[in-house]
Amino acid sequence: MNTNKLFVLALTLLMSVASFAQKGSVTKADAYLIKNDYANAKAEIDVAITIEKNAVKSKTWFVRGKIYQAIATSTEDAVTALDAEALDKAIIAYNKVLEMDKETSPNHLIATTNLDGMWGNYINSGGTEYGEGNFESALISFENALKVKPADSVTLLYAGVAAQQAEITDKTLTYYYQMLENEDASTDVLSTLIYLERSEKKNNEKALELVRKAKELYPTETKFGQEEISLLLAMEKVEEAKVKLEVAISEEPDNANLHLNLGVLYDNLGSVKMEEGKKDEARESYSKAKESYLNAVRIDPDNYVGNFNTGVIYVNLAKEYYDEVRDMDLKSYDKYGPAKLAKADKILKEGLPYMEKATSIQPDDIGGLKALQQMYTQLKMMDKAEAILDKVDALEAGQ
Repeated sequence: MNTNKLFVLALTLLMSVASFAQKGSVTKADAYLIKNDYANAKAEIDVAITIEKNAVKSKTWFVRGKIYQAIATSTEDAVTALDAEALDKAIIAYNKVLEMDKETSPNHLIATTNLDGMWGNYINSGGTEYGEGNFESALISFENALKVKPADSVTLLYAGVAAQQAEITDKTLTYYYQMLENEDASTDVLSTLIYLERSEKKNNEKALELVRKAKELYPTETKFGQEEISLLLAMEKVEEAKVKLEVAISEEPDNANLHLNLGVLYDNLGSVKMEEGKKDEARESYSKAKESYLNAVRIDPDNYVGNFNTGVIYVNLAKEYYDEVRDMDLKSYDKYGPAKLAKADKILKEGLPYMEKATSIQPDDIGGLKALQQMYTQLKMMDKAEAILDKVDALEAGQ
């Protein structure tokens, strides 16, 4: 007997058996997938992708994409538990197919369709969850959709809105900033970014940067100009705000809010000057504030803030004279007091109709009612003062 031939035959059989037992068959992985045997399909394809001759073939990546898509989108917990990163792996695999195959190839077309299908399913799921008020679940679905299409403006918007509703500020900022970077940010998205930076993050500098970017992108949108002025005032950049307001008013002379903002600027400046003891400068600022407030009320007679602020500015103008009288000695009072009181009362009476108008616009506003009551008291209109005080007591008791 030729022992050499027997040895060769035995070695060949052993190699055949070893080859048969070895995992890593793309064909077997696909067969397991057809049978819904996801565990074995996953095991086969995980080995197959590590074999060089398989890794260079688009078919391997295509089958891998199908297997991991099935795992990621399964409704059975036991299946999704096979791999927590199934969605990411499916997307990577399908994108690999798109890189390797021509656009007209069957696998390229199916991979594109499957990616679109996964994206659509996550968008639909997120929409349903959002409609049911499950904002955090909706956010997860939209984030999964973003894994499929990371730069899609619709998906970024949905994710941002869901995060905002779920009160997850950092994620809202992340998705909206990405929209801004992609040049897809609407005026509403920019307004939200500005609000979050200003109110939630307390970052006025960043908010101001966003406002100015918004003005570049939407030059005809007036609200961003007004927001810029508001921020400048909040940041105590008075001179810069004044210049911008005056320019804005020259362009929109009938915009009541612009006149109100200019009035607030001069009003605040007057208070600062008064605290510094610079009465002449304070009086000048208060007069300019009054002029701006009156312009606002002329344009919009039923504007509560305009009427209220106009009433208050008259109070401030009268207060200077009331304070002088209060600080007089008896001799000075006898000589100057009555005249100064008369002057103060005259100024206060001029402001009375505006405060009365404000309280007629918002009759239950306690702040406005208390201001009116104090004016009535100062002018010795005690019946009216008591009536207002009774109304305030009733409102406060009902709170």
